[in-house]
Amino acid sequence: MVALVCHANSPAERAAEKSAPTDRCNACGAVLPPADQGVPLVVLRATIPQPIAAALRFTHLLSARERTVFQLLGAGYDNRSIASELGVSERTVKRHVTVILAKLGLESRLQAGLAALIISSSFPGGPK
Repeated sequence: MVALVCHANSPAERAAEKSAPTDRCNACGAVLPPADQGVPLVVLRATIPQPIAAALRFTHLLSARERTVFQLLGAGYDNRSIASELGVSERTVKRHVTVILAKLGLESRLQAGLAALIISSSFPGGPK
């Protein structure tokens, strides 16, 4: 089992503290598992890149079909697979991807796929 922690505050760091060990992250106050549980910690220091974070605010501008293509990009589909899934031509999919990139202010389908992946993991049913 792996506990995800937002800042470096491992059991070793907590044990090295002069004061009583805390069960909260020093940086943000997130609750940490007790040091005596032997749970290995993975330190996450990731932030969402600025272009993708900015794009997340504009997903409401996508049409229903663009939203579907956007979700399929997040699932890792290529244009041919998206076309087959939706019953349209690859050229139509390419046009949808171009419009999605323009509406969201992204530079590549990789950025669009990452944004869609972030949304799908945050909102399993899709954006509301």
